[in-house]
Amino acid sequence: MRWLMWIVVALILFSSCSTVPKPYYETREGKKKLKYYNSIQFGQRNTMDLPKGR
Repeated sequence: MRWLMWIVVALILFSSCSTVPKPYYETREGKKKLKYYNSIQFGQRNTMDLPKGR
């Protein structure tokens, strides 16, 4: 019974620590860049209308 308890605790710890980071396209910055590139690609904006970099 004691071994079973330790195995369950170990599984809970390993599963909680193994979170995978989000892909870049799902982050806030990635979504902004995707929207920017799509707007240029599909003709919704002209590159001259967009703000310049910092």
